[in-house]
Amino acid sequence: MLAFGELPWATQDRVTAAGRCTIGDGKEFACVVDMPDSETAAVSCDYLASDDDIGQEVICYVDGIGLIAGSVRDLTESGFMIGVEVNAERHARIEARLTWMREHVRGLADRRVGARIVPKHRRTTVKWPDGRLIDAEIADLSMSGAGLVLAEKPSVGAVVTVGKRFATVIRHKEDGIGVAFRLPFSAETFNEQVVL
Repeated sequence: MLAFGELPWATQDRVTAAGRCTIGDGKEFACVVDMPDSETAAVSCDYLASDDDIGQEVICYVDGIGLIAGSVRDLTESGFMIGVEVNAERHARIEARLTWMREHVRGLADRRVGARIVPKHRRTTVKWPDGRLIDAEIADLSMSGAGLVLAEKPSVGAVVTVGKRFATVIRHKEDGIGVAFRLPFSAETFNEQVVL
């Protein structure tokens, strides 16, 4: 699985964002979508795709880009590739959003230099998509995400609740995970006294 920074992020070559996808019979999965252009999307998610899924219809809703529909073209180590199959007008809108994000969303290296703190209250819990609660320790915290130390790791793309904040798992690290909050802290409420 790729190690993503805070999402979304973009480079000249591609845009990476969190989302949700539905494949085949309607099962929905949290995912991370990597798009080099409006024709192709690499989807990383909990779903273990197999050769039987080649040609299967996929619908993704991608943060900042919107609805992407297509079918599974190839399998990858962390998910699958889809060929985007939408009309010309929708392709143009997707390409416009990708272009805008490449120009306005900073890349991974730039995003990680944001102010990170270690809060005084470091203990928290992570609620998994299946409802389990796992104890965790906050390694570091920014206004838009956190590094968490925990024994079990939800998969990249999973939507979890950290304390009371909804978040998406965006990377794995040796001792835990990195998450991006769905609603970042405001500058007024972000300090070492914050409690997740």
